[in-house]
Amino acid sequence: MSQIPQFTHLHLHTEYSLLDGANKIKPLAKKLKEFGMKSVAMTDHGNMFGAIDFYNAMKNEGIKPIIGMEAYIHNSQDLADKTNRQRFHLCLYAKDEVGYKNLMYLSSQAYINGFYYYPRINKELLKNHSQGLVCSAACLQGEVNWHLNTQNERNVKNGAKGYEEAKKIALEYKEIFGDDFYLEIMRHGIGDQHFVDDQILRISQETGIKVVATNDTHYLEQKDADAHEAFMCIAMNKLYDDPNRLRHSVHEFYLKSPQQIYKLYADIPEAIEATQEIADKCNLTIKLGNPTPPNFKFTRDKLKELNIDIPEPQNEYSLENDKVLFAHECRVGLIDRLKLVPQNKHQEYKDRLETEIEIINNMKFPGYMLIVWDFVKVAKDMQIPVGPGRGSAAGSLVAYSLKITDIDPIPYGLLFERFLNPERVSMPDIDMDFCQSRRGEIIDYVVNQYGRANVAQIITFGKLLAKGVIRDVARVLDMPYAKADAMAKLIPDELGIDLKNSWEKEPKIKELCEADPLAARVWEYALALEGLNRNAGTHAAGVVISNEPLWNKTPLFKPSGLDTLATQYNGKYIEDVDLIKFDFLGLKTLTVIDEALKLIEQRHGRKIDFATVDVNDKGVYDLIQTGDTLGLFQIESDGMQDLCKRLKPSNFEDIVAVLALYRPGPMESGMLNDFIERKHGRAKIDYFHDELEIALKPILENTYGVIVYQEQVMQIVQSVGGFSLGGADLVRRAMGKKIKEEMDKLKGQFADGAVEKGFTKAYAEELFDLIVKFAGYGFNKSHSAAYALITFYTSYLKCYYTAEFMAALLTLEKDNTDKVVRYVDEVKRLGLELFPPDINKSDLVFAARVVDNREVVMFGMGAIKGAGDVAINSILNAREEGNFANLSDFVSRIDASKVNKRVIESLAKAGVFDSFGYSRNALLSQIEKIVDGASKASNAKKMSSGSLFGDSTELTSIEIELDNLPEYSKKEILELEKASLGFYVSGHPLDEYKDKIEKINYTLSSQIDELADGSQILIVGKIETISEKISKKGSKFGIVSILDFHGTVEFMLFEDKLKDLQENFDLNEPIAFKVRISKNDQFTRMNVLKIETIFDAQKEKIKIKAKEIIEPPLTIALPFSEDENSIYSLFDLVINNQGKRELKIIIKSKLADLELESGIKVSNEVEKLIHNIKGAYVIDDENSSNK
Repeated sequence: MSQIPQFTHLHLHTEYSLLDGANKIKPLAKKLKEFGMKSVAMTDHGNMFGAIDFYNAMKNEGIKPIIGMEAYIHNSQDLADKTNRQRFHLCLYAKDEVGYKNLMYLSSQAYINGFYYYPRINKELLKNHSQGLVCSAACLQGEVNWHLNTQNERNVKNGAKGYEEAKKIALEYKEIFGDDFYLEIMRHGIGDQHFVDDQILRISQETGIKVVATNDTHYLEQKDADAHEAFMCIAMNKLYDDPNRLRHSVHEFYLKSPQQIYKLYADIPEAIEATQEIADKCNLTIKLGNPTPPNFKFTRDKLKELNIDIPEPQNEYSLENDKVLFAHECRVGLIDRLKLVPQNKHQEYKDRLETEIEIINNMKFPGYMLIVWDFVKVAKDMQIPVGPGRGSAAGSLVAYSLKITDIDPIPYGLLFERFLNPERVSMPDIDMDFCQSRRGEIIDYVVNQYGRANVAQIITFGKLLAKGVIRDVARVLDMPYAKADAMAKLIPDELGIDLKNSWEKEPKIKELCEADPLAARVWEYALALEGLNRNAGTHAAGVVISNEPLWNKTPLFKPSGLDTLATQYNGKYIEDVDLIKFDFLGLKTLTVIDEALKLIEQRHGRKIDFATVDVNDKGVYDLIQTGDTLGLFQIESDGMQDLCKRLKPSNFEDIVAVLALYRPGPMESGMLNDFIERKHGRAKIDYFHDELEIALKPILENTYGVIVYQEQVMQIVQSVGGFSLGGADLVRRAMGKKIKEEMDKLKGQFADGAVEKGFTKAYAEELFDLIVKFAGYGFNKSHSAAYALITFYTSYLKCYYTAEFMAALLTLEKDNTDKVVRYVDEVKRLGLELFPPDINKSDLVFAARVVDNREVVMFGMGAIKGAGDVAINSILNAREEGNFANLSDFVSRIDASKVNKRVIESLAKAGVFDSFGYSRNALLSQIEKIVDGASKASNAKKMSSGSLFGDSTELTSIEIELDNLPEYSKKEILELEKASLGFYVSGHPLDEYKDKIEKINYTLSSQIDELADGSQILIVGKIETISEKISKKGSKFGIVSILDFHGTVEFMLFEDKLKDLQENFDLNEPIAFKVRISKNDQFTRMNVLKIETIFDAQKEKIKIKAKEIIEPPLTIALPFSEDENSIYSLFDLVINNQGKRELKIIIKSKLADLELESGIKVSNEVEKLIHNIKGAYVIDDENSSNK
């Protein structure tokens, strides 16, 4: 053993070589340690996606990580050259920080400017950024080896010139890298490698360039080779047995041990020693953690405009400058906000503002606040709707003064310390909601302001997960779809379930694999590939903004087909590499509100300013109490409608509580019911003990003595226990972790503080225990209050401007037929009429009008399928000169290049031209005549524009006479409406049966998504189609499409049920189907139990289960320890308390945290009992909605 030289793998592809590398990083690290290897390089194809993940994992196992990349290089002078697809491989390794930055730059440029099928660099770029890098000539696709490999006909055909050219190129690289360039030799038993092997050694002898031994490693074990072939097939969308697909001729691309490498290269031990030479040259330390707060780029300019002294005029980025501008803008903003605050409270606001300014300045975050202030201000200046706030930032008076948020934190007891705790320094995190359709404009603004290279979205990786990997592998192994589908459906429907746990939980998987060799093979490959990265995408909201080009901190990636840039490091590592994330979220409801406000202004000439509206308006709460909350933000689901009826919110604080309480924890614990009972006087409101009432009543009065919010926990700890609010926030966090030793200590401090304030110690200890119990259920009031404001806005609009609000909702949901159908029903229930689209009355969007003293919602022509906004806007432009008098006038005035045959046909089907006096049958039967007339009119306009007579209407008017054919039948007209609008407007085929159907306890097709697995329901409707089919086994079955009031739904009927339907029922009448719902995370299946007439269905019993609210995962942290007892204790606790919450376990160590996906679901008891395990605690894993 001692004679075997140390070897370092230098050509290794991790799982981040997407759909090619199958080395999972953590198992790879463990295997390397097992082999006794001291260092390893990663060389993923063209990217550095996994660099930080790899760096941390290797460090954690005591292995030196070498950060590298297998680049693609071409020889054109122009980096962006797309005249050829040349891409030679070249391995690059970072020696130090300079090399690491150059590597990040090269990888970024390859994506931004060099991408053509693959991310490519060229020699010019490499020369200019070679410092700090070691380079090796790579595999057979490396430029040196490619020229040597003249036995490959394709190489020769494409210009391979043999030994002398290869040697010349090797010397070119030597000129760039000097002694840091190495020739690479591989021995996988491939014929072409044998052919170039001696030639590489000859070049080495003649040039003095050293040779390095490598093994092109793509997977961990030799037995994984077949699975890796399947992996490549998934990437190429090929079948495994396709004789023409690309395949590896040998199975040697696995992680070889030093002994195996020594056997391969025993004749050239110096090639093995060279691996160590490179490893010794590479000593990169990546500084991770402790991010630097950003500065605002435009502070100097803004201070100059305001004529304010600049503390550091020489510095573009300056904390001292930021502090001055920040304080100024906060104070000016507060003056404006105080216009709505009683004079006697002004000093309270000013004092709190100064306190917040001081804390933010001391924590070095004024630049961060100014960056957010700037882009929010610009959004508002551009009339882009911005949300009133989100997360804990709504607790900041600074954010309110800067108009980042629109909710005043003081009246609602929202705490700044919940946002930024001066006693626990962590980066601020302000998430902003923007109108969904215009969010991109704000990101564009930020890119233009800070520079394209300084702003990027954040990469995400799609993974091959349990069901998906089964389907992918089954497809490449040519398993019939039905069989693959059935196999995937055997995976239990549990969040985070993996294949290993599925095998243990579902015995049918084992039975299937034992009975079917193909299924066994699918399972074997899927097991090997599960969890690997499948593709790269971008985070829905996250954006990073930097003072300098991002490639100094993260390499950049350009998503295919998009003009945006993304970081190559995912969100988990953004702060670690000293970058700050800002979330730009899209919220459709803001667009609905904006659209409604525009309609109100157009119709009533009234501009609504919500800042001046009473949030406790009685009419609004009367509406909410009815439960008729369809369309209202956060409270429109069936469960919320029911809750609003029970709880009967009577003021804004109640709505804040509703949003906080409608979650699994409060509902299961009885908190929600307790709140309702106390509110309505059916249960006593108490404050634990009479002597504590003086401290607790001011905090809990608004929630009837129930602890609902995290802020209340903090206030109680402050008010009774004598902690500062910062200290109270630390106590709140500790309560979430439930570490027994820590809790005992805090309980003692709390009780001592209470005694100092004159409270009884025993009562204080009892109160502390109660707080601990409720702390886990407490919600972030800042977030709840901010979102309750949006709920109030929508409720106010629906209450007082019903038609405008419903029109705005319909406009925004026009492409979601299921929602449109529900909202159309709501329009009718509200006593409004929905007018079908009309050429002279309809706009692009839905609108509210009064017609013959009736309040109506006018259908928007933009919602007509096949028309398109461009064509409709063109028609509306023509209509600005006056209404269209008749069809001839319409044809004469429109732009035929935009309003083509397809558009006119769609409009005619929808009834847009009904007012012209022709039947739809006449219009559609003679469509060519109309289109021809429009074309002639457009040509006449072109001719006349250059004539002496100018644009004379006499010259450009076209007269059209159509034969007035009889109208279609009522049923045919309804079908035309359905085709063009997605639903029926002038009626419904089931209208004549409505009275009978209403006697049945039926479920609408649009409500199926809200039902839980196992529900039994009645679907009532008319048969639209029956499609008869024969299964592979020769059995007859049918696919039946049923039309109900909200849409269509399809069932599969087996032969007996199909026969029953066809022989025993009148297919022209409505029919009831009793159905059992089966659901998993991907599909909803409906099994027909019984078919009945609508008369018999009136007596039918059903079993409806509402869809469960999914609880957030429970994340438990356990310190790394040699003592195995804590793991065993945790295992016992988990196994004995299984439930519905996904469990994540994080092993904490000084080097890095190790996250384990347990695949187990647990009950809330685990959270309560975890403190019994030494050192274990619950991580307060708050998502973005609860910051």
